[in-house]
Amino acid sequence: MIEWLAALAQAFEFLRPGFLLCLPLVFGLQYLLTRLQGRSEWEAFIDPVLLEPLLQKPEPQGWLTPQRLAWSTMTVWVLALSGPSWQDKPTPFADDKAPLVIAISLSGSMLSDDLLPSRLARAKIKINQLLEARRGSPTALIAFADTAHVVLPLTGDSDILKLYLDELSPDIMPRPGLNIEAALGASAELLASAGVGGSVLLVSDQINHTAVNPLAAGVSVSLLWVGMHAATSEERILGAAAAASANPADRAAALAFRQAQAVELIDMSADGSDLKRLQRRITRQFESAANAHHRQREDGGYYFIFPLLLLLLLWFRKGMVLQ
Repeated sequence: MIEWLAALAQAFEFLRPGFLLCLPLVFGLQYLLTRLQGRSEWEAFIDPVLLEPLLQKPEPQGWLTPQRLAWSTMTVWVLALSGPSWQDKPTPFADDKAPLVIAISLSGSMLSDDLLPSRLARAKIKINQLLEARRGSPTALIAFADTAHVVLPLTGDSDILKLYLDELSPDIMPRPGLNIEAALGASAELLASAGVGGSVLLVSDQINHTAVNPLAAGVSVSLLWVGMHAATSEERILGAAAAASANPADRAAALAFRQAQAVELIDMSADGSDLKRLQRRITRQFESAANAHHRQREDGGYYFIFPLLLLLLLWFRKGMVLQ
């Protein structure tokens, strides 16, 4: 309970605090009405000692007096006008889907068959699962080797993405090689042309030792590492994953790239744990960026309308007259 109250106090603020300056005027008016309540016009002509027995004292009205009702009405009115707020408005992008650019490596090493049927085929299966889970979400596809090329811009059509993905192979690339910076640069141009923030997913089994992340800080980059973690239990028993684990230099380059360029390294797994982790990161990054750029506070003053109407109705009671 105490923690909840502390969190509420920390989140509470007034959108129009200038109206709170009216509260001293309300309290001063209440004090003035209280002082004037017991006074009579005859005090200027008759001595107070002689006047008191002559005056007819009003009957007690209980706790609800016109003066108290006036003070309560004005106080609630001022609080409503000051715009109390204790939570953010739902972001207008709450129903939007987080954009994602998938950049898949088509270097020659992706054809290795240490992961059956090949690293590239296994990566395509994983990307197809991701597209199915993100059906309807804007996703773009980039293929890269020594150069990077946009296969499809951002689109919500998962079926067309799968169709183009299945046709990708190292044979279609102009030159063999590996250029991570070119893939990230093409991803940045896609997101910039679309005018939206988002995330980038690199799918590769190698990393340039001198690769630099050119993307802005607001765009998250994840590296889905195609390696030994993607091997199934059967492949481990047969020893097919031996070659996938025999690339410590590539693994070290990936770890160095993660630390130096603020990239999330996710090992491609045989189950769906990698996709769950990836989707959580994509969604969290998108919501954080949306709230940072479109954060608006909810005006709680509208909730004071109902108690204010109730107080106004009490003025229709008999005897509710300020004198």
